[in-house]
Amino acid sequence: MSVAAVFRGLRPSPELLLLGLLFLPAVVAVTSAGPEESDGDLSCVCVKTISSGIHLKHITSLEVIKAGRHCAVPQLM
Repeated sequence: MSVAAVFRGLRPSPELLLLGLLFLPAVVAVTSAGPEESDGDLSCVCVKTISSGIHLKHITSLEVIKAGRHCAVPQLM
């Protein structure tokens, strides 16, 4: 029996192929996660800065986030 004949005899069922296709995006997402996504730092990148125009009654809390990989300057949120 040749090697080609052995490989032709091994055919996965359609259910296993479908299961593999369903798990493929999850595996790709886990393996392609960068260090920013996997270190637990959930701070967002500075998209828009507002320095005035916010009334005090709209402020419920303030948080200072130190400078890091997500932003080069400290943030006040």
